Amino acid sequence: MKRRAFLKGAAAAGAAALVPAGVAGTAFTACRPREAAGDAAEGWDFDEVIDRSGTWSIKYGRATNGETPMWIADMDFRTDPYVRAALRTRLDRDVLGYTSTPQAFIDAIAAWERQAHGYAPEKEWIGYAPGVITSINQACLTFTEPGDRIIIQPPVYDHFRLYIERLGRVAVDNPLILENGRYRMDLEGLERLIDSRTKALVLCNPHNPIGLLWDRESLARLAEICDRHGVIVISDEIHGDLALYGRRHTPFCSISETAARVGLIFAGPTKAFNLAGLSGTAFCIIPDKEKREKYLGALRNAKLDEAPIPTIEATIAAYRKDTAWLESLKRYIEGNIALVEQFFADNDLGIKPLRPEASFLVWLDCRALGLPQDELMDTFRNQAKIIPSNGASYGTGGEGFVRLNIGCPASVLTAALSRIRMAFGK
Repeated sequence: MKRRAFLKGAAAAGAAALVPAGVAGTAFTACRPREAAGDAAEGWDFDEVIDRSGTWSIKYGRATNGETPMWIADMDFRTDPYVRAALRTRLDRDVLGYTSTPQAFIDAIAAWERQAHGYAPEKEWIGYAPGVITSINQACLTFTEPGDRIIIQPPVYDHFRLYIERLGRVAVDNPLILENGRYRMDLEGLERLIDSRTKALVLCNPHNPIGLLWDRESLARLAEICDRHGVIVISDEIHGDLALYGRRHTPFCSISETAARVGLIFAGPTKAFNLAGLSGTAFCIIPDKEKREKYLGALRNAKLDEAPIPTIEATIAAYRKDTAWLESLKRYIEGNIALVEQFFADNDLGIKPLRPEASFLVWLDCRALGLPQDELMDTFRNQAKIIPSNGASYGTGGEGFVRLNIGCPASVLTAALSRIRMAFGK
């Protein structure tokens, strides 16, 4: 069925709930490449509604009263079939013994960075990392001391602040500036914030929850400021593989020699290829030899330097040359973004979506509603029967916003939007 006709049918379904798994009347079919792929977005069956019951899903575990969970950043699409096949093939070898990290793991990452992002890191700069957030935490432990100040740029991924504080460091806000519907870094404010106890800045690149691809000029200026003050930049680039609309993600360390000197990149295939449950699936790129040896040594000392079998197989399989599945996924996400934008353009609800440039998360500006944050979230959950992420959890500047995960079949999104219209309609 063509996407446009499918959406018309889905819209007619109105508020029919299509989650969680096991809902009566929902058809669950096998995900498969289609024989005749029309446009790129129809190359795989992203319209399929997946039954995620019995999988210990964190996302669906929060939906206790029939709500549609649209919060945590994993998608409701089947993982790339090439990756699934690679994992099955490895399991069919039967023995899952101690395994070293092969050179093929490093080679796949280096080739992917060149192909996808136009960045050519030396292979010796690349290493295994035990998950992006775990690795960022380890970097904070390695390069800072208790009581040191670490800068973040809110509204930003809430786990940055959470773990900085859990580790006994001080999270310092340098809020983004929102002008004419677009965010930018406050680089002048950043320079004023840095003092002798400021040791690191955690960069979200692309920026979550906004989905912003940082431009080269902003990244270059950030690198120069941090280098001048002896501040390292820890760059979370987990959403970089999902750059949309033909644009490219810019790895921080690729900007300049200065950025390469102060920067540490942490990334992996978990968001783009829907592998979030393989939580140790990540890598680091650290061009500066002294920082690299210190960081990798800390991983070895903590026995966190050994890549598990699923990580090795999934990374090599995901970062192959054939990107057809990922390109199809991105076109589908762009279609869902268009669906959201058209819906709010057609329905004056006091909610404005900011178009993401990367990933499957839409930052919704609900400030015009004039609702307290608790009431806003309550209306989404108890009236619209949707669970988005609370914008306030992302820190300064997040009040009045929610983050909506649209990495789902268009039918699920359409039904959710219909319930938003009923909950917020005047």
